[in-house]
Amino acid sequence: MTHSPNPTQSTPVSAKKAGFTHETAKGATDEWYTPRHIFEALAIERFAMDVCSPGAEKTHVPADVHLTIVEDGLTTPWAGTVWMNPPYSDIAPWMRKLADHGDGIALVFARPDTKWFQAALKQATVACFINGRISFIKGSTGKPAGSPGAGSVLLAYGKAAADAVLHSELGICVTPILAS
Repeated sequence: MTHSPNPTQSTPVSAKKAGFTHETAKGATDEWYTPRHIFEALAIERFAMDVCSPGAEKTHVPADVHLTIVEDGLTTPWAGTVWMNPPYSDIAPWMRKLADHGDGIALVFARPDTKWFQAALKQATVACFINGRISFIKGSTGKPAGSPGAGSVLLAYGKAAADAVLHSELGICVTPILAS
């Protein structure tokens, strides 16, 4: 997710930095936040970190630490169970870092035709294909936006994260099985 230095402005698409943007077909901003109902369904009291945060004051993510674009979640070490709604313009390095970390949940578009998705799914403990489409919160207004261009999936890594996703009732959950 993007972080804007001025909380009343959003980051223009032309000012992308370090991949902190969401995939978007059109529009003047790439800032889209996860709605509160996702966290309520996961029933995780607090994540240790939100590694792609727009800042604690702009998000519903219940986390002890919010890494913004300033702290750069790709280079900052992670600890504990993390939440990640990564920049959709450059997802692959974020998904690799989460898989290596092994403890957290990522909310991403369900794009099984892409290499990054196939690699991330192979390493996930559980995947939950969310029912319907999420109305993300538009960063510039703080209000739900229209339907995104794709369905979403929660990819969980590690037992605690997987248990939260499995019990969330947000969609159909699967455990990836690798062919031998």
